Amino acid sequence: MLIGIGKCYHLEYKAMLLAVAIIAFCYPVWAEIPAPLHINNAWIKMAPPGAAVNAAYAELYNPGNKPLVISGLSSTCCATLMLHRTVYKNDKAMMEHVDTLTIPAAKQVDLKPGDLHIMLLQSESPFHLGDEIAIQLLFADGQQQTVYFPVKVNGND
Repeated sequence: MLIGIGKCYHLEYKAMLLAVAIIAFCYPVWAEIPAPLHINNAWIKMAPPGAAVNAAYAELYNPGNKPLVISGLSSTCCATLMLHRTVYKNDKAMMEHVDTLTIPAAKQVDLKPGDLHIMLLQSESPFHLGDEIAIQLLFADGQQQTVYFPVKVNGND
């Protein structure tokens, strides 16, 4: 009879170890992974009727201890999304394409009118006041983050 108790205990012990191992390996699937960036004041400027482009703005804060590099953008709203910077040469404002955007550790980078911004080109349909446009930020390390940009007249609405 003692042998039976030992076998039963041994099987329970193995089953408990197996359950712990499964939980340990599956935990990352259940755990919520924090977003790489904290996003504040995201918005898209309402374009005039018939305009073919829109611009998106936001405050991007990197709470991490290493820089984050945005290497691409994606959305179903438009054919093309690009990072641009407004530069001034000879008293003229011009758009300059930005291939990647680095947000230093524990720092904020602002996308704002007259400076860095996201250009949304060839939208599938016109944006309307109050629409929320989903844009995926694609990071150089393979992470992605979806940001919802409400369409506003200006950033203070």
